[in-house]
Amino acid sequence: MNSNRGQYNSAPLYNMKNRRRQQQEEKPEAAQAAPQPSGRRFKALSVIMSVVLPLLFLLSLLIPSNGLRWAFLAFAAVSLIAMWALGAFVKSARNTLTVVYGALAVVISLALFMNSQAPESRAASAGRSRPGPVPSSTAGSLGGMLETTEAPEENTDSDANKSAAQLQLEGFLAQWAERRVDEMVKYCQPAWVSAQTSPETTLYQMIQGSRPVNYSVERVEGSDNDSTRTITVRVLFDENNNQQVLKRLQVLMFRVNDIWYVGPQSLGGVVIDENGENAEPTIMPASTIAPTPTPNPNGGSGITVYYNTDGGKYYHAIPNCPRVDEKYWPLTGFSFDLINSQEFKNLVACPNCGAPARPSVSQ
Repeated sequence: MNSNRGQYNSAPLYNMKNRRRQQQEEKPEAAQAAPQPSGRRFKALSVIMSVVLPLLFLLSLLIPSNGLRWAFLAFAAVSLIAMWALGAFVKSARNTLTVVYGALAVVISLALFMNSQAPESRAASAGRSRPGPVPSSTAGSLGGMLETTEAPEENTDSDANKSAAQLQLEGFLAQWAERRVDEMVKYCQPAWVSAQTSPETTLYQMIQGSRPVNYSVERVEGSDNDSTRTITVRVLFDENNNQQVLKRLQVLMFRVNDIWYVGPQSLGGVVIDENGENAEPTIMPASTIAPTPTPNPNGGSGITVYYNTDGGKYYHAIPNCPRVDEKYWPLTGFSFDLINSQEFKNLVACPNCGAPARPSVSQ
């Protein structure tokens, strides 16, 4: 038997057992040599995609800023590309993150598209398509005469030199010329619109069926950095009785979220003759621009004027004067008969809402 042991050791079965033992001994060494994935390698990318991008998305929705929205789209695209290029996370996680941020990018893209349809954009495009006269569709109903006729020296015919507020007002006048009240409302101050039960009906009653035939901008006060501006325009109106009336309007413009809106309460004006002399007041429903007659200081006037109790220096003809910040509306009223009393003697008549002039004490 001892002589056969060498033969058994060299048998194929014995050799197979030796090879299997060697393979089992080599496997742990190979496993130790293989690189292990580092949990810290993609820690920064994980924080960006789980914290930074969601916060940027929420800010893009809450704050109406196109800059934030473009930043989110760019940041999300770069993060997704880096995630796939580096092979970060497991494949199922990469697929899920791609679908989620693709959907969020669609939402932000829709927000950008809707913001591009704001009234100011339409006003600017209307102005660019009208170097002088308005487009032919509008010109047909106006007899081809809705145009700026007497631009002041500081303004030129080029829309590039016109302020955003002026372009917005011109867009409003173009819609007014077509009597498109529903489009006119889109140019109106949001606070005014929300305060009306039916803004279209109220605005229609204010314009009384009139439409501008032509106009000229006489003066633009303030700058586009201000929250309000006043634009004085001279407008030739075609009234319902087919008579043409020349008026001067001091239109108040309000900036809300970097978009300028028309203050409908300032659409009243004064009738002027062909030479702009001998102005006579005309009253427009719900208008605040027409001057109020000066009362008789010797008797009870029955007139109520208003002022801001929080340090206001003007007295006003209406409780919601656009010269005063809306947070102070409505203003506090008092009898005009007390205007020269100790409490109100330092107040000044508001030039925006047509407050009555202070009577002389000697009278």
